[in-house]
Amino acid sequence: MSRSGGDRDASRAEVPHPAGVRDLKRDRHELAVALAGQPGRQRRQALGDLVLARLTEHFRAAADGVEGIALAAVGSVGRADAGPHSDLDLVLLHDGSPAGKAVAADVAQRLWYPIWDAGLHLDHSTRSLAECRHVASKDLAAAAGLLDLRHVAGDEMLALQARSAILADWRSAARKRLPELLAASRARAERCGELAYLIEPNIKESRGGLRDYVSLTALAATWLTDRPHGAVDEAAQHLLDVRDALHTASGRPAQIVGRHVAVDVADALGMDDTDELLASIADAGRTIAFAVGTTERGARRSLEKSGVGSRAFLAKRLRTAPRHVHVAQGLIDVDGELALAPGYSAEADSVLPMRAAAAAASAGLTFTPSLLESFTRCPEPEHPWPPEALGAFSELLRKGDHLVDVWETLDVAGQIVRWLPQWAAVRNRPQRNPFHVYTVDRHQIETVALAGTLRRQVVDPDLLLYAALFHDIGKQAGVTNHSKFGAGLIPGIVARMGLSESQGNDIHILVREHLTLAHFATTKDAADPAVATELIGRLDGRADLFETLRALTEADAKAASPKAWTTWREQLIDTLTARVRATFAHAPQVG
Repeated sequence: MSRSGGDRDASRAEVPHPAGVRDLKRDRHELAVALAGQPGRQRRQALGDLVLARLTEHFRAAADGVEGIALAAVGSVGRADAGPHSDLDLVLLHDGSPAGKAVAADVAQRLWYPIWDAGLHLDHSTRSLAECRHVASKDLAAAAGLLDLRHVAGDEMLALQARSAILADWRSAARKRLPELLAASRARAERCGELAYLIEPNIKESRGGLRDYVSLTALAATWLTDRPHGAVDEAAQHLLDVRDALHTASGRPAQIVGRHVAVDVADALGMDDTDELLASIADAGRTIAFAVGTTERGARRSLEKSGVGSRAFLAKRLRTAPRHVHVAQGLIDVDGELALAPGYSAEADSVLPMRAAAAAASAGLTFTPSLLESFTRCPEPEHPWPPEALGAFSELLRKGDHLVDVWETLDVAGQIVRWLPQWAAVRNRPQRNPFHVYTVDRHQIETVALAGTLRRQVVDPDLLLYAALFHDIGKQAGVTNHSKFGAGLIPGIVARMGLSESQGNDIHILVREHLTLAHFATTKDAADPAVATELIGRLDGRADLFETLRALTEADAKAASPKAWTTWREQLIDTLTARVRATFAHAPQVG
């Protein structure tokens, strides 16, 4: 038997569904879909305005006539960058008195349950100002979240007092908080990996993700350092666009761009394929990770300099100028950072970036932001490079201990593609092979670093490093045989660098054949003399090129991942290597 209209009205009276949040989940999703073509900032602003308006309406209904309490938002809602299905992180504030606490507890019941009933993801708390400060002092995650506290409805002064007190506590405890913040960042990176190199990236938690971007604000709020803007803010906006598309495509607050949904996300962002999507995420992740690293170093240096007995403390006390150590032409070491020498003109020095790269890698120095900015004012490298530029570049490749960090810094700063335009086609390019843990460009740099440890095994160590740097340069979109295609690019690259024709020929052969030793060892019978003969023939009959190929093969595999250089694989390669060496020992060499 059906109910009458009066019965239905009575049922609604017993279980009220406040209009403020009742349809918010659906309305927010529909608004996101309707605004899909608008710029991300405008879309998120509209979504934020909708959420705040509905929460305000809901609060007023739940706390009608109640004073001395306030509803505040933290997290993405507090930062005004929430997505279509972001959680609602809310705090109900009260004055801390027994009466205020009782009133807040009563209002909280009317606030939280309808939000849950509406199917919204809610993280909530009810706290006094003193409780907020206590929790922030004990819980790093809570403290970082409360830094974004934003008034939604109710007593605005109460919310402002809470935010001001939490910020003041954060600054006063900076010496304690900074190590905790850095440790949390390292733990996230170990747990979730680096955003730039994941096939299924976690755009929030991975190194270089949105949580790292938010930590920039927390670092800057210590007043120990400033934070960069510009490129890093644009990178974060792109990740927020990806997150919004991911939320819309999945219908939930997802953070991992899984393969099952990546095509839909790419389509929503107007991209050609998932490789373009992953490359864009990698680029954003590297930009954010670099900014976070720079800001973290700045904060640590501020703490070191501010202590009693530090160089800066003593210099101030003795009224002496900071000590500058000459490093190379136009470059000085200022307390462990490489800086532009006072009065030096970057506009007249095309080799300055390469000279600085070699100096930084040799001495283990980091670049000051102002030095990186000065590189943009340097002229383009001459074509071919002058001997000084080639020498500095070669010196950089030899410094395996610091090569990766220096190269990453210069790549994010846009210098590598200025030196080597062919690098742009492999930069941030994802690899679908399960044996690879890095993008194509990063894999090549890792290979160079590992090849440096094998340099004593070859006649020409620089040849090994050049071959390692370019061995996968042919892994570009639409290419089926990257070894052959990459070898075809080598003449243009070596001509630009100013290498000799013979060096170019050797690099060409090694790039073309960089997979041959591993392929023959794992697919052919090493005991068959024809196998060694064919391999030697591909190397123009040269024993020196074979030894270089052997070292390159090992470095390439180890740089891919631990899975790519197994004991079994090494034994097969060693068996064929012994056969080839024996063949060389019993036959005249060519060249």
